[in-house]
Amino acid sequence: MIGKVALAGALLAGGVCLIPPLALANAGADAPVAQAQAPYDDKTQLPGAAAAVQRAHELVGSYGYYQLCARLAANIWGRPRAGYFSAAEQWRQMVATGNAHRGDRQPPVGALLFWATGGPYGHVAVYVGNGRIVSNDINDAVPGEGGVYLVEIGLIESKWNATYLGWAPPIYST
Repeated sequence: MIGKVALAGALLAGGVCLIPPLALANAGADAPVAQAQAPYDDKTQLPGAAAAVQRAHELVGSYGYYQLCARLAANIWGRPRAGYFSAAEQWRQMVATGNAHRGDRQPPVGALLFWATGGPYGHVAVYVGNGRIVSNDINDAVPGEGGVYLVEIGLIESKWNATYLGWAPPIYST
C-alpha cells in the first residue's frame, strides 16, 4: 500500500500521471484505476474513434447486452470488458481523475456519454456523431433482449427519464 502511494506521488510530481495518490491508496486489489491519457488536440473526434464507430455500427442490431451498457461501450472500444462494476462507478472514476466533462453536451466522436438513471448503476453509451449514440436496451420490444441501437442522444433522457451527467474519454483499467 505504501509503495502505491509513494509511486503515485512520484508520478504526480513528475507530471506523468493524473491519478491522485489517495485514489490509489483507497483502491482495493481488484478495484479499477483509470490510466492517464494523453490530451487530444482534435475536439471533434477522439483518437481511435473511427475504428470504434465502425465497431459500434457493426454491433447495431445485435442482442445480448441486457443491462450491460458498460460492457457494450468497452466492446465498441475493442475491450472485452469495462473493468468497472457499473457505468456509475466508471463515471465516478472519471470525475475523480479529472477526465469527466460534466454537463458538456458537445462531446467528440467516440466519447463515452453518462447518465444517472435513478438507480445505482447509471448508463453509458458511445457518441458516434451527428447527435447519435449507440446504446443498449433503449428500444427493446421485450424486456431483457439487450438489443443494440443507434438512437438520438435525447432518447435516453426522454424515454428513461435519465439525467445527463457529461462525457469522458474511453479510459479503461484493463
